[in-house]
Amino acid sequence: MKKYINKYIIAIIICGVGLITSCKKYINEGPIDTPTDNNFWTSERAAESGLAGAYGLLRTALTNGQAYFIFGDATANEFSAYENFELGSLSSINQWNFNYVPYREPILHNWTSFYQVISQCNLILSKVPNIAAANFQDDPVATKNQIMGEAYFIRAYCYYYITQVWGEPVIVTQAYTDPINAKPIARSKDADGFNQVVSDLKKSASLLSYNYSNASQVAVQAGKGSVFALLSKVYMWQKQYQLASAAADSVIQHGGYSLETGANFSHIFKGQSPESIFEINMIYSPNQNEAQRGDATNDNNNNVFSVFLGDPFVKGKSYGWSVNKDLVNSLYDTTASKKDVRIKSTFYGLQSARTLMVKYANVIYQNPQQQTLPFVSNNMVVLRLADIFLLKAEADLNQGNTGSALMYLNRVRQRAGLDPYVFTSQNDLLYTIMDERGRELYGEGQWYFDLVRSGLITNPNYDNSIDGYLPNRITNRGYLWPLDLRTLLPQDPLLTQNAWWASAGQ
Repeated sequence: MKKYINKYIIAIIICGVGLITSCKKYINEGPIDTPTDNNFWTSERAAESGLAGAYGLLRTALTNGQAYFIFGDATANEFSAYENFELGSLSSINQWNFNYVPYREPILHNWTSFYQVISQCNLILSKVPNIAAANFQDDPVATKNQIMGEAYFIRAYCYYYITQVWGEPVIVTQAYTDPINAKPIARSKDADGFNQVVSDLKKSASLLSYNYSNASQVAVQAGKGSVFALLSKVYMWQKQYQLASAAADSVIQHGGYSLETGANFSHIFKGQSPESIFEINMIYSPNQNEAQRGDATNDNNNNVFSVFLGDPFVKGKSYGWSVNKDLVNSLYDTTASKKDVRIKSTFYGLQSARTLMVKYANVIYQNPQQQTLPFVSNNMVVLRLADIFLLKAEADLNQGNTGSALMYLNRVRQRAGLDPYVFTSQNDLLYTIMDERGRELYGEGQWYFDLVRSGLITNPNYDNSIDGYLPNRITNRGYLWPLDLRTLLPQDPLLTQNAWWASAGQ
């Protein structure tokens, strides 16, 4: 298949036309579903452009208002101060008042951007099978399988993410030919959302391979390794530990991935590392629009990484989010003579008043001599091998396989330059695995969901549980974000608010 992941600009222009002409149903904002859509879906180039549009829309959904890092990191107490007072409400003293955040970032209470991605995938899955074989330059069967396999993966990831963040998704799997008259759809249960993810991933696995035909596609497009990595994660939510372990085995044994060395830990985030399984393409190129601005602009869609940075990484930029040093000192042994090599690659200024998170600090200046127009040239790594090693350890521990759990935990610790963990008890091993996830994935949009999924977020015996999340709140699903019904309810009158926010949380 030809390289098409960098066709974002063309695809997004097409997407923009669709958004103007399609209906306002929040689940039907299909970016390419226009009056001329039958004329569009007629060739291999169109199918590839449609898929590139899906990747571009996914990137937008994850980066709007720094959503990926607010959902997965800010809520886990990883950052203690913010560049704006609204996000300062995401703190222990304010008990993570999600309801206050949307006054600055309404996108955080609105899942529409993810349904735009889903709608795009539905179109691909509906239209691509009907494109005539004669209109493909490459092998039509293989090319269609690749495009559809990736579309199934992207749709699965969106339903996975929606179910993690807001819960109870509205499940739509068909492309609407008449979206204006589409009937409203009620929310489903979390279990249905995760089951939809599994169904899509199984279809995706049957269509994709572990190998890439073009090196430019590695990790920034989905492959079979991406599929099984996400399967492992969704099975952990479902507490199907045997299946989660088996999916992780598929990644580890057949994916061809390898851990970066400890000395090269920061290389993971520069893009297409041998450790990376799936990532969002955001590398700087003078001719592309993927990179994120490094200065303090008002465009929250185009400076997602810059919130972590300041001088000396971006000349003249004041500090943004500040790392929670109390959590860092709890997770890492910062006083040990044998230091965790990840500390230097993750943090800057631990001994100063303000500490920066520097995983995404590969800054390039368009005018290097004057050091102006900075861009952050890192990819957003969504799935990687160390994550899967630790999921495998947790899944095996839950099956009573302590030996395997120790082996995979210690492979991650060894890369970090740490001594092997010596088993003391089942509970302590579980806490250690979760701490290791916190250390390894700090600032990668994941640890909050791990704490919720495992139940450790309010466990009084776990040292890094989060005080602001009271047990009653977790019991009543107050870990989910509320929906902005003022915007969404007119578009779907069957929507309901999440229980915590409909009562005590308001």
